[in-house]
Amino acid sequence: MHRLVIGTVSLLGVAAVAVVAGYLFLFSAAVDRAAALAPANTAFYVNVYLQPSTGQQMNLSELIGRLPGFADEASLDEKVDQVVQNLLSGTGIDYREQVKPWLGDQIALAGWPGEDGVTEAEPVVIAEVKDPDAARVAVADLVASGGSLDAETYEGVEIQVSTSGAYAFVGEMLVIGPDAAVIRPVIDANGGAESLADRADFRQTMDALEPDHLAAIFLDLAAVGEASGTSEQLAAVSTAGAVLVAERDGLRLSGSAPYDREQADPSARAGFALGGEPSSLVDWMPDDTIAEIVVFGLRQTLEDAEAAVGELPEGEELGSMLDTVRALAAFGLGINLDDDVLPLFDREVALAISGIDGELPTGQLLLRPSDPEAAESTLDRLADGLSAIGATRETVSSGSVEVTIVSLPDTGEVAYTVVDGIVILGLRAEDVAAAVESHAAGASLGSSERYTRTFEVAGARAGNEGYVDVGAVVDLLGGDVDLPDDARDILEQIGTFGFTAPSRDDSFEFHAVLTIDPAPE
Repeated sequence: MHRLVIGTVSLLGVAAVAVVAGYLFLFSAAVDRAAALAPANTAFYVNVYLQPSTGQQMNLSELIGRLPGFADEASLDEKVDQVVQNLLSGTGIDYREQVKPWLGDQIALAGWPGEDGVTEAEPVVIAEVKDPDAARVAVADLVASGGSLDAETYEGVEIQVSTSGAYAFVGEMLVIGPDAAVIRPVIDANGGAESLADRADFRQTMDALEPDHLAAIFLDLAAVGEASGTSEQLAAVSTAGAVLVAERDGLRLSGSAPYDREQADPSARAGFALGGEPSSLVDWMPDDTIAEIVVFGLRQTLEDAEAAVGELPEGEELGSMLDTVRALAAFGLGINLDDDVLPLFDREVALAISGIDGELPTGQLLLRPSDPEAAESTLDRLADGLSAIGATRETVSSGSVEVTIVSLPDTGEVAYTVVDGIVILGLRAEDVAAAVESHAAGASLGSSERYTRTFEVAGARAGNEGYVDVGAVVDLLGGDVDLPDDARDILEQIGTFGFTAPSRDDSFEFHAVLTIDPAPE
C-alpha cells in the first residue's frame, strides 16, 4: 500500500511537470532580442515575432482559416506567403526568393531622435538571421539597388553603404538603415553601451503587458513631446506600450500608459476621471446602428485645443474667426457659444450611424450633459432664434415623447428631444423616434450580440469608444467603392471593429479589436 501511494504521488508529480512543460512549450512568449540592440534613447520601437508561441499560432491559424480562400489549413503557410509576396511586390522585393530563406523569427523597427528631432527620425530595421550566407547575398542586392557598395569599419563591425541605404551584421542580427550613422549606435549597444532593454521604464512598460503576443510596441512619450514641442500636453504621461494578440474570435491590440495626475492640468484630470465609466449612450442607439463613436469630456478637449492653437503663430487668425462666430451666434440667435452650447458637450457625446437615406446619413447625435434642463433650454432658444430668421418649427409625438422639428428653407430639417436626461438629435424625426423606441424596447446597440461580442474580445469597455460593423458598411457602400472581388469577400467576412480607452487609477488603457466571423458552413 505504501508503495502504491508513493507510486501514485510520483505519477501525479510527473503528470504535473508534463502539463506545466507542455503549457510553457505551447503558450510561452518568445524572447525579445532586438531590444538589446536598440539604443537607450530609442523613442519608438515595434517588434514582430514571425514564429510566435504555438498558442498564438493556433489562434491566428483559426482566424485566417475563416477568411475566403484560406480555409485549407494544409496550405495556410503558402497562402500567408502569397499575401506577403503580393504586399512587397510593389516595392520590387521578391519575398520568397530574397527574404524568406534567411529571415529568422523576429524583426523590429526602432527610431530615436536625430538632429531634427523624433519627427525626422529614420526607422532602423533589426532582423534576426537564420542563414547568414543567404542573407549577405540577398541584402547586398536589395540595399545596393543596382549600384555599388562601399565598406567602412566601426568598432570592428563592417558596415556596407550605398546611395540608397546601409546595413551591417551585428551579432545574430541584420541591421538596415538609411545611412551608416544610424547603424553605429546599434553597434555601440551590442558592444556594451546602454540599450533600450536596459531601461527601467521600458521593462516596466512591457512587463505590464501580456507576455504572449504577436507583436509589441513601445513609445517614449516624453522624448516625443520634447522633440515635437508638445511636452506640456504630454506632461502627465511618460511611456506607452501595446501588444497585438490573436484571440479565438479576432485580433486585439491592447496597450497602457502610466498617468501622473499631479502633472496634468485640471482640464486633463477632469477628462481622465470621466474615462473610468462605460458609455450609457449606446443603450439609446438602435440595434441596426452600423457605426458609432463616443467621446467623454469633449468640451474640455475643444477648450484645450483652442488654447493650444492660440499659442501658435497662425493662432491669431483662427481666434479672430472664432470670435466672429461667437458674435454671430449671440446677435443672430441669442446664444452664447461658451456658456450655452459648450456645456452640452461637457460629459458624454456620441454619434451613431445606421445607414444612408438618399444623400443624407441616418442616425443620431446623442448628448448626456451634466445639466439636462439647461441643455433643453438652450436647444429651445436656438430653435426660437432660427425661427426668427425664417425657419419653421413644429412638435410631433413619438409615443409619450415630444419631438421638436426645425425646418430650414432650402437646407433641411433637424429634430430633437430630451428624455431621461439624454439629448437626442437627428436629421429626421424618425431618427429621433428610433432612438427613443429602441431604448424603451431594450433593443439597442448596447444589447446586440455583435456589439457585446466585440467588447468581450477587447476585454474592457469604458471611456471613449468606437464601433464599426465592417461587413454592414461594405454592403452599404456597395458599388461606390471599387474593390477586387477577393478583397470584398474578405472584408465581408470580417465582423466588427471596436475601440475603447478606459482610465484606471494610475494609467490609461486602450484596446482595439477586429473580429472575424466564423466561416459559413
